[in-house]
Amino acid sequence: MLNPTTIAIPLYFLLIGLELMAAHYQKTKLYRLNDAITNINTGASQQIVAVLMRLIGVNIYAWLYTSPINLQLVGTTFSWLNFIILFIAWDFCYYWAHRMSHEINLMWSGHVVHHQSEDYNLSVALRQSWFQGIWTAPFYLPLAFVGFRPEDVVYVSGLNLIYQFWIHTEIVGKLGPLEWVFSTPSHHRVHHGRNPEYIDKNHGGVFIIWDRMFGTFQEEKAKPVYGITTPVKSWNPVWVNFAHFKTIGQQLSEARSWQDKLKVLFYKPGWSAKMAAYLPIPEVDRQTTPKFVTPTTPGLNAYVLIQYLLAMVGTALLLFQVETLPLLPKVIGCLLVIWYVGSTGALFEYRSWAYALELTRLWVSVGAVSYLLYTQPLIVWLMPAMVALALGSSLWLLYLRRQAAGQLELLGVKYPMLK
Repeated sequence: MLNPTTIAIPLYFLLIGLELMAAHYQKTKLYRLNDAITNINTGASQQIVAVLMRLIGVNIYAWLYTSPINLQLVGTTFSWLNFIILFIAWDFCYYWAHRMSHEINLMWSGHVVHHQSEDYNLSVALRQSWFQGIWTAPFYLPLAFVGFRPEDVVYVSGLNLIYQFWIHTEIVGKLGPLEWVFSTPSHHRVHHGRNPEYIDKNHGGVFIIWDRMFGTFQEEKAKPVYGITTPVKSWNPVWVNFAHFKTIGQQLSEARSWQDKLKVLFYKPGWSAKMAAYLPIPEVDRQTTPKFVTPTTPGLNAYVLIQYLLAMVGTALLLFQVETLPLLPKVIGCLLVIWYVGSTGALFEYRSWAYALELTRLWVSVGAVSYLLYTQPLIVWLMPAMVALALGSSLWLLYLRRQAAGQLELLGVKYPMLK
C-alpha cells in the first residue's frame, strides 16, 4: 500500500524550487545549503527507517481492526462521509500526539529532530525523526476501535502530512479568516519558534481549532527565532536522531531516586533532576541570536550537491519499489541511504574520518548496486558508468581533502584534524 506522501515527493521538490524563486525575487535568504541538505537527508533516511516502522504500525492497526473490540461504528465499505469524518478525527488524534510529543520528555526524543533547524523553509517540513512513530502510533489506535479501515487511515495520514508541508514557509503571510480554522504558515512559524512565548503552541496539523479549544493557541506577533533552546549544532542526520537520547542519559545520571528518573522521562523537556526544577527558557532575539554555522567551500558544496542529487534519485526509486522488493535488497538499499546521509553530515562538519568514510561509501555503493542489478540487461551499460562516476568522485574527494586545510585557513578557520 503506497503512502500518498511518497507519491507527493515530486510535488515537494517543485514547491521548494518555487520557494527558492520567490525568495530570490524578494531578495531574502531562506536557505543555507548545509542546513537544507541536512533537512532533506534527515527526511529521506526517516522514510527509509519508516519502511519497517510503518509495517509494524499498520499490522498492529490491522490486527485491532479485525479483532472483536472493533465496534464497527462506521461501514466496512468506502464512503466520502466516513472519509471526511476520519480526516477530522485523524487530525484530532494528531493534535494530542503532537502536543504530548512536546510535553513528555521521552516523546520529545522522537520529535525534537523536526525542530532542530534554525532556518524556516519548505525543506524543514521534510526533517522528520526516525523514532517519532514509536511514541505517537498508540494515539491513532482508537480509530481502529471505531472501525475505520486501515487503507483509509493510510491515505488520510498521508494527506494530513502533505497539507502540513506547505505551512513551513516564511513566504506566505497571514491569511485572514482562514486563520480561525486552519493551520497556516503564520501559525506554524509560531510553533517552530523558540521565543519563550511561542514554546509548545499551535500543535494542530490541518486544523488550528484544537489549539483554540484546548488553550495552546498563540498568534504570531514578533518574528520567531527558530530552533530549539539547546541547539544540536550538527549537520549529521544520523547524530541528530540520537542527540536527545544522550541528553536524557545525562539527565538520568543526575537523578538521585527512581521518582526523579521517572520525572526525567515523563515531565516536560527542560526539567532538571539535579536542580529539581524546570530550567528557564532563554530569551532570544533575531538580531543577536547566532545560528549554528560551519565554514564551507565552493568545492565541497558542489561535491555534496552532486552526490545528494544522485542519492535522492536512488532513494526515490527505492521508496517507489519498496513494497515489491525482497527483504535483502530492501535492507541493502536502506543501509546505503543511511550511510550516505551520515557521510554527508561528516563532510559538512569536516570530521577527520569523513573522507575515508565517503571514499569507502562510493565503492561499496558500486558493488552493492551491481549485486542488486546483476540479472538486469542494463548492468552491461550501467556498471562502467558507475565505476567511472565512483573513480571521478574519489579523485575529486581526494583533491578536496588535500585542499581543505588551506582553504579553511584562508577563511580564518583552522581545523587541526585535517592537517
